[in-house]
Amino acid sequence: LGTPRFMAPEVVRGDAMPSTQTDLFSLAVLLFYMLMVHHPLEGHKELDIKCLDLPAMNKLYGTEPVFIFDPQDASNRPEPGYHDNAIAFWPIYPQFIRDLFTKAFTDGIRDPQHGRVRESEWRAAMIRLRDSILYCGNCGAENFYDADTLKASGGQPGVCWSCGKSLALPFRLQVNRNTIMLNYDTQLYPHHVDDNRLYDFSAPLAEITRHPTNPNVWGLKNLSSGKWVTTTAEGVVHDVEPGRSVSLAPGTRINFGKAEGEVRL
Repeated sequence: LGTPRFMAPEVVRGDAMPSTQTDLFSLAVLLFYMLMVHHPLEGHKELDIKCLDLPAMNKLYGTEPVFIFDPQDASNRPEPGYHDNAIAFWPIYPQFIRDLFTKAFTDGIRDPQHGRVRESEWRAAMIRLRDSILYCGNCGAENFYDADTLKASGGQPGVCWSCGKSLALPFRLQVNRNTIMLNYDTQLYPHHVDDNRLYDFSAPLAEITRHPTNPNVWGLKNLSSGKWVTTTAEGVVHDVEPGRSVSLAPGTRINFGKAEGEVRL
């Protein structure tokens, strides 16, 4: 029937056999484990169980499953001292990741046929999460750009989860609805600039570089075989041939051929 603790509730209850829909639930559990280092249904209700035997497991994972961060049901919240991984990792991730997990373990439990998160949704979210990485200027820890939190805080990016120091946002590139943090090691791929090549990370088309004589100036180097056309905030147009770079400055627009991006800060 499946791997214990990864099976969908309807399979645990014996109401359904494994299928595409139940696999989507198992996938969500696996991803939650990878990012939060914890099981999404193991919270306060687990502590109330004195012996985790088969009837207890059926109740926890099958007949009475409650997501530990269910916004409408706080009966199964993670307990400090017992579920510290979930408590520590959950707030680190951007709101869009937390929203997907919430959907997977609320709607996905109540409505197995229509409420579960599809593979394509996870793929898009994981790429967006990858593009959201930014480094703490103090300790170097990886943090995440969260547009929702930024708006709610009046433009303050918050503090580093590791050292507690205030974060400073790097330049970022807005391509259609996608936001890519331009860190010192960022590379752009076909996925970012061509809607016909989604999920294509075969070879980089651009990379962040530092000016050879002025370390305070950063640029985006054209690694593709085609010419870019850039327009500065003042309206000055430049061609960027393969192997050349465009300096990062707010308001600069870069036409990659199949898409156009704007540098923001």
